[in-house]
Amino acid sequence: MPETPTAHAPDEMYVGYLPVPPKQRKFLRWAVPFSLWVLCVASFLWARSQHSPGPAVWDEGQPVKLHGVIVSKPYPILFTQDSAGEVRAVLLVEAGKHGSLQRTAELNGRAATVSGWPLHRDGRRMLELEPTDTAILADADSPSPVSPPAIESIGPVSLRGEIVDSKCFLGAMKPGEGKSHKECATLCIRGGIPPMFVTRDADGTRTYYLLQDHGGGPIDPAIFPLIADPVEVRGEHAAWGQLNILRVRTEDIRRL
Repeated sequence: MPETPTAHAPDEMYVGYLPVPPKQRKFLRWAVPFSLWVLCVASFLWARSQHSPGPAVWDEGQPVKLHGVIVSKPYPILFTQDSAGEVRAVLLVEAGKHGSLQRTAELNGRAATVSGWPLHRDGRRMLELEPTDTAILADADSPSPVSPPAIESIGPVSLRGEIVDSKCFLGAMKPGEGKSHKECATLCIRGGIPPMFVTRDADGTRTYYLLQDHGGGPIDPAIFPLIADPVEVRGEHAAWGQLNILRVRTEDIRRL
């Protein structure tokens, strides 16, 4: 008597041009939604773990005009007077990743009116100059509105923090710091954007220092590889009015 053929279960192998097998359809009905929910929760938790980029502001509306005295070196600064009579330092930069030394060098120590778009954070101020010939106008017939403050040495310090490019950190980028911003920050500082050293105390309060070399000039290019890294710096702290200055030697900066 011939044997009855044994029935075989249908092949569950997935073939792209055939319908999805029943077992795989059942698995995918719960696996795909579950995976999507896991991805959403992980994304939410990752976003919550990131620190705030801070209250930096870049006002790209109507350009503003400021009147004061230009100091072009080591980095262009306009010293101006606020409504309370306080002398304030406003860093001057060009559009993009460029400093403004070329346009301000001949106006060093002279009164001028400048126009551009303000950036500010925690009381630190910057102006991106308009790309026009009238963005900086020397006030030849008017007296100097303010006198740039003298630089006063405070003494040696040892600080931990990060070297940042001031334009991005003050509002052009969010975040304008950290490893993800290293290449951008390096290009900005190479292009003449003033470098800053930023420290944070235990409660997160930031202190800003305009970086100079030990002689008061722009920083040594040998420092560029340390931009955006956590570092420890030994240098001389000075005050330029309300602006903190930190003068450093390359060998006195250590990557943490």
